[in-house]
Amino acid sequence: MSISFTKLLQIITVLIPLLILTSSVIFAQSTAGSNAHVDIWNSETPVVQSSNEEVRGDQWYRDDWTPGRVILRDNSITEIHDINYNTYEDKIIFRDGNTLKAYDPAQVRGFKFVDENGNKTQEFVTGISDRQYGINPYNLLRVIYNGDTKFLARHETNFVRNSGRDIVSNRPYSEYDDSMTYFLLKDGKLTKTRLRKRNILRDIGDQRKALNDFIRSSDLGLRSEEDVATLLTYYDQIN
Repeated sequence: MSISFTKLLQIITVLIPLLILTSSVIFAQSTAGSNAHVDIWNSETPVVQSSNEEVRGDQWYRDDWTPGRVILRDNSITEIHDINYNTYEDKIIFRDGNTLKAYDPAQVRGFKFVDENGNKTQEFVTGISDRQYGINPYNLLRVIYNGDTKFLARHETNFVRNSGRDIVSNRPYSEYDDSMTYFLLKDGKLTKTRLRKRNILRDIGDQRKALNDFIRSSDLGLRSEEDVATLLTYYDQIN
């Protein structure tokens, strides 16, 4: 019988202090999947100290384990294995038997979620740095559009203790608070943006008339990631 993602996490959280943890090797297309790139994941999640305290939300990008490949710093790529992205710790977590392990962020160039045929469905990359936005080269950013001008998203989760009280029981609760920030990367410069027409056009910075004409003819609202990707595809074509 398979163990659900949530149940496995509960088991690991309880048993970690009692386990004698040993390293192991994941399958990879080269030696890049070896122990040099992974660590036992002990979880940096804040410990809830009060037995009366509830926790809402979670720290995971996906609701369950998802097939994926990890691109390592030496450009090797792992074989497909079940992974999840911990947005609180900004780490890629995977299962090795009944043990959870994390890839060393310093050894990761990015990762891809894939479908049943091995085709990429989503991609995250590292290597982008900007002090203004608090982004370092090890932070993972989701790639929405990967052209000459790139459209990226940063996913973050904060743990807010005693963020409120339940309206029925009046018990205090803490919660994981998710946030997502959009960026355009153009000519090596990162610019924070929003899913709004005026923001996107301002942050692209040129070809405003041609882009406005395309927006009208294509009936783009620029309120979705797909619309922005469509606009940037056209923008790269005319530049």
